[in-house]
Amino acid sequence: MNYKSFADLSIDINNNLFKLNDEDYDLIVGIPRSGMIPAYMIGLYLNVHVTSLDSFINNDKLTSGVSRNTKTPLVFAIDAQKVLLVDDSIVTGKAMQLALQRIPDNIKNRITTCAIYSDKKNKPDVDIYLEYVKRPRVFEWNIFHARLMKNACLDIDGVLCIDPTEDENDDGDNYIHFMLNAKPLHIPSTKIKALVTSRLEKYRPQTEQWLNTHNIQYDELIMLDLPSKKERQKLGVHSEHKADYYSKSGLDLFVESAPAQALDIMTATGKPVFCTGNNRMYDPTLSRALMKSPTSLLKQWEHSIAIKLPVSLKRIIKPIYNTLLTRN
Repeated sequence: MNYKSFADLSIDINNNLFKLNDEDYDLIVGIPRSGMIPAYMIGLYLNVHVTSLDSFINNDKLTSGVSRNTKTPLVFAIDAQKVLLVDDSIVTGKAMQLALQRIPDNIKNRITTCAIYSDKKNKPDVDIYLEYVKRPRVFEWNIFHARLMKNACLDIDGVLCIDPTEDENDDGDNYIHFMLNAKPLHIPSTKIKALVTSRLEKYRPQTEQWLNTHNIQYDELIMLDLPSKKERQKLGVHSEHKADYYSKSGLDLFVESAPAQALDIMTATGKPVFCTGNNRMYDPTLSRALMKSPTSLLKQWEHSIAIKLPVSLKRIIKPIYNTLLTRN
């Protein structure tokens, strides 16, 4: 499961500015909604105006911040002579084509299309793409609204809602009050296949009431059938309980909030786990690569990660890296 975060998005755009810098674009147009954030990132890097597709078509007046002027001053969107039309990704090319169809024919020759991520290395549907990311893939900005949620397991506390405090987690009245009134975190916009939680089975009515209040749709609610919090802590089966269901379910992704549990679930099942607690995708293919060839993985690290680090940090890490290579 290939995953890109907002941090990855920024780094990938920064590393590919050479594909854009010499073209003298004077306006960046984002395709709402997913194209707007990369459009603004590119606009800030290139120091040019940014607007949405609708504002461009409507020829709205352009604005910019008070701290600095853009490289090419424009008053209206239609004044732009070289326009970069941006979306976050491209698969079928349909969204890009629909956007182009809305643009008046007499200014289409000013448009260059750009996707940050392409699922193929050869992509005739777009003029420029910045990075190749093969499928299956998911992005931080749409993971809870993607179709893969229909084939995923989600934990509840720390994922759908905040975790209880120590005082709230008393296995009594405070905990019941928490479950009925917990503040929501991530509310999926699609039906979830399974919610798999370490909450005790005796709290099913309160859990179902909260889920219904927040209109969270799901097929199954898997809870832990133990008599008390004390017994649950004694057995320590949080990860085992979740991994057991995930392993047998045939589903493609587990979403967990605790990094330690996310790693345990991935290790036990050999399947990907996304952790909301540290915004990381635990990928079993990477784990297998480490066991098979540590040296190869370290070299991949050098090329894919180390190049993005500040020089001062590289100087600290480099001796450690060289030692690891020597040992392997």
